[in-house]
Amino acid sequence: MTALGRIAVLLLASSMSAFLGASTARAQDISQVSVRPISVRWHEGAPLLNFSARDFMSKEVKKKLGSGLPQRIVTRVYAYPERGDRPIALTAASCRVVYDLWEAVYRVEEQTPAIDRARTTRDPAEALATCLEPKTLALGDQAAFKKLAGRRVYFGVIIELNPLSADTVQRIRRWLSRAGGELGGDAFFGSFVSIFVSRQLGAAERAFSFRSVLHNVP
Repeated sequence: MTALGRIAVLLLASSMSAFLGASTARAQDISQVSVRPISVRWHEGAPLLNFSARDFMSKEVKKKLGSGLPQRIVTRVYAYPERGDRPIALTAASCRVVYDLWEAVYRVEEQTPAIDRARTTRDPAEALATCLEPKTLALGDQAAFKKLAGRRVYFGVIIELNPLSADTVQRIRRWLSRAGGELGGDAFFGSFVSIFVSRQLGAAERAFSFRSVLHNVP
């Protein structure tokens, strides 16, 4: 083998080692986030998600919801490819809950890309279900997933109570007002590790995150 050939082999081996090392590190990072069932139904090339996060409600959170002060629950759901660390698509939901002490009812305002509605209920469990048990939460569109047909993706969910940074809520609203749009290079829509593991972005009174198993893109 010539000197140039030996150099090429060494460079290839070095690159492969770095790639495998990064892949292993990423897999280890992702494994730090708990896995739970997320039901996925594909409609017109995009996923509709169904999951429950009712256990987000600790005794403290339930007490806050009954305090009479406004409480906001913000949910973000990301789709990531099996290989790669940049999100494919994002959706978000905002749920504002106020317990009316005089009338003894919960006033719930729900906002998603497809829904903007208000309702009242006397049942705290029903108020929580509105915020924490989405039935058909749409994520992205056909264009976002078409290039991944036949491959596998997974979904990551972050739920926050009263994000301490107003910027978190405003950025979600701005993004949703553009009807989604491209995620671009905004760090807010960044890698799985930065958002779900390092949690370098934003803060809240309570935060809860989990991911799905891998799902095939039709």
